[in-house]
Amino acid sequence: LRSPARVCAVRMGLDTMRAVNPEERMATLKIELPEPAPAAANYVPYVISGNYVYIAGQIPMLNGQVVYKGRVPSQKSTEEAYQSARLCGLHIIAQLKAACNGDLSKVKRIVKLVGFVHSDFEFYDQPQIINGASDLMVEVFGDMGRHARSAVGTSCLPLGVTTEVEAVVEVEISSNFGPGFDNRGLATSFQKGMKVEAIDSTFKDIITVATIKEIEGDLVLLSFDGWDESYDFWVGIDDGDFQPPGTTMRAQARLSPPNGYRSFFDWASYLEETTSVPAPPTVFKSNSVFPSYKGDAGIKFELWHRVEAQVVPLPPSPEQMDREKGRGSGVSNK
Repeated sequence: LRSPARVCAVRMGLDTMRAVNPEERMATLKIELPEPAPAAANYVPYVISGNYVYIAGQIPMLNGQVVYKGRVPSQKSTEEAYQSARLCGLHIIAQLKAACNGDLSKVKRIVKLVGFVHSDFEFYDQPQIINGASDLMVEVFGDMGRHARSAVGTSCLPLGVTTEVEAVVEVEISSNFGPGFDNRGLATSFQKGMKVEAIDSTFKDIITVATIKEIEGDLVLLSFDGWDESYDFWVGIDDGDFQPPGTTMRAQARLSPPNGYRSFFDWASYLEETTSVPAPPTVFKSNSVFPSYKGDAGIKFELWHRVEAQVVPLPPSPEQMDREKGRGSGVSNK
């Protein structure tokens, strides 16, 4: 039987594991994930079954090119092979993030890794090579990243790569839509490509259309639609100056359309045209709505506007039609 002290220690350990924020750890360690690689044959990159994600073997590639190729140690050193396994691990996390709809906080445990090393006949240090992937899991997920493992030597691997690693991961699934979704099918975290409404960083009286371009820990990079990257800027996820699509409509405020947009703007049509998705109200962390807004003092933004934000067509007002007659609503106020 377990002693009360042992049970308490186990529970404390579980609490510690839940407290880890993988995105924050990656941002602190300056770890960047590659784009999840598509399947190269008749299989899928991952399968979700029950509360587990089974991730197919990942190989050391970047931008579609093999980075590490050859046997260990005659063609690749043990250090190069370690880095090859680490790169495989980065691909595992990228696939896992895709499986969790961008929300790595849903990861409960890295259960098992299976690593293969392209080895010379009398090479026996495969475990040291696969540590490249194992060490990465602990760096990113803390104690949740400690896993069971197999490290296997083999005479060849696909494309002649140095290593290949696959994984089994336990995730939290709180809805029928899978990890990273709530019971309504809405995402539970910000994702790249989501559309938002944001205050212009230069002209505080303008609220316009923006896209989440990058995510690093508790920071998101906003890109204003229709403008070049010199207008991009980073904000914290709890910054109130970006909000879900529909927030301005609920407050009867003006939303400046994307630069160069030549039709009367409404969110529903724009999302369909750009094949993009709105950031749902549930993922926003701020306690205020557009606090830096310097436009019409009569407009009051409140939290209920954000909670009840909707993406629905909004016809232009008569004033807007008069102001933009003959030009469309794409002439920016910037």
